[in-house]
Amino acid sequence: MAEKSSSKIGSFIKGSTILVLSNMCLKAINFFLLPLYTDNLTTEMMGVSDSITNLTGILLPLLTMGLDSAFSAFYFDKEDPDRSKKVFHTLTRFFFIIGFIPILMILASPLISQILFHQTEYFYIVSFALVSVSFNLWYLPYSLELRLKNKMFLFGLSNLISSLSMILLNVLFVSVLHLGAMSLILSMAIVHCEMLLILLFMVKQTPKKEYYEKTLMKPMLKFAIPLMPMSIMMWILSLSDQYVILHWHGEDAVGIYGIGLRFASMLNVVISAVSVAYTTFAFSSKDDSNAKKMYYYVFNIVSFILLGASFTVSIFGKEIIGLMTAESYHEAYTTLRDLMFAQTLYAMTTIIGYGIYFAKKSIYSLISVSTGAIVNLGLNLILIPKYGIIAAALTTLIGYTLHYFITMYFSKKVFPCQYGELKVTLVLVCLYVITYFSGELSFKYKIAIWCGCVIVAFILFRKVITDVLKFAKAKLKAKKKKPEEEAVEGEA
Repeated sequence: MAEKSSSKIGSFIKGSTILVLSNMCLKAINFFLLPLYTDNLTTEMMGVSDSITNLTGILLPLLTMGLDSAFSAFYFDKEDPDRSKKVFHTLTRFFFIIGFIPILMILASPLISQILFHQTEYFYIVSFALVSVSFNLWYLPYSLELRLKNKMFLFGLSNLISSLSMILLNVLFVSVLHLGAMSLILSMAIVHCEMLLILLFMVKQTPKKEYYEKTLMKPMLKFAIPLMPMSIMMWILSLSDQYVILHWHGEDAVGIYGIGLRFASMLNVVISAVSVAYTTFAFSSKDDSNAKKMYYYVFNIVSFILLGASFTVSIFGKEIIGLMTAESYHEAYTTLRDLMFAQTLYAMTTIIGYGIYFAKKSIYSLISVSTGAIVNLGLNLILIPKYGIIAAALTTLIGYTLHYFITMYFSKKVFPCQYGELKVTLVLVCLYVITYFSGELSFKYKIAIWCGCVIVAFILFRKVITDVLKFAKAKLKAKKKKPEEEAVEGEA
């Protein structure tokens, strides 16, 4: 049993490492291209692009109907040996049909443009965004199949190819062809089409009638239905503030705020990679005797990495934004601290929240995210008209904080597990307070504060870091030893 658990956590570490490293290189390239984007796209162009992209941010989860989560939850059920095949083939057919809805919505693109910007001239950009959603729906089950089969190398390779394509197309459309507000969305549509073709080639499966099981849709939909309003609430929590900004302060303010969000999204290099690998690991390990111990280590290590990144970017935010963006975007630094720590809380919530999904109590997730979203929206409507993007960042942090604590309460209720969350939460609060009071200090003082906090953080997390390093060292030693043993056996 111990060997089996060790193999699972080894696969998780290997899978997440592959994804982190591949995404890190690409995010780094994209990060250093930020000056090129901000020099060629005005704040208004960026605001238009972000506002339309955020529309797809609510459309995709609505059409997915939470069935992507049901895919994971039902895929590993052991009563039926063909369950994984039935889940894949049933949902592939379902998403193929649903994928035509965004294409039909293109007919309403002038109306959507009118509602968002009080003019219809951006209807063609809306159309490209809708086509992008269709491709996303069509490749989604293939992406999930690779993840749940733990084929992280292939999944990472597909992400690597598509991300490189996205960067090259962005450069071409933004700085060579000067397509303006359409640039980033056109790139996204092309890359999602490319992703569909790549995944079709990698998975090498098409929907088969023999594995399509209509009766399977009922329990999956029952599980997923509470996730539909949860998707809406998650969108309200994470993206609705941009439409309040758009209404009260215009496209320029949305564009500036979007730069802050882009910096915060750098944390998604770790968050998305760990989340992708963790889904398979968490569900397949939940019945193991030492599962909760493994979850503790994952939570602490991921939190340690993200807190370090959030603290670093927050304390040096003014300098980083000043270096990496055109002058018209410099105000974005005022949003960094709250947005970075909000993303860290989101990652911590995701890991702790798996206890809710183990118990198939998705209603608890709905309650948690709804509370955060409603409070967030109410504060947005009160504070953004007067305080603008600074208020938007703060209300986002408040919403994610509520989401974190409520999720923790429900998850530990249905799946008691000691994650070491008290220590991690206290460290987060301390780092946030330090960045709050040190943001306007001179650079040399910031360096001194940063070094001191890093030393303290390593001391606080030393046991977790040491244990993980020992595990990694043991795995490497075992890997080297295996070929030697096989060679000896061959000679014998």
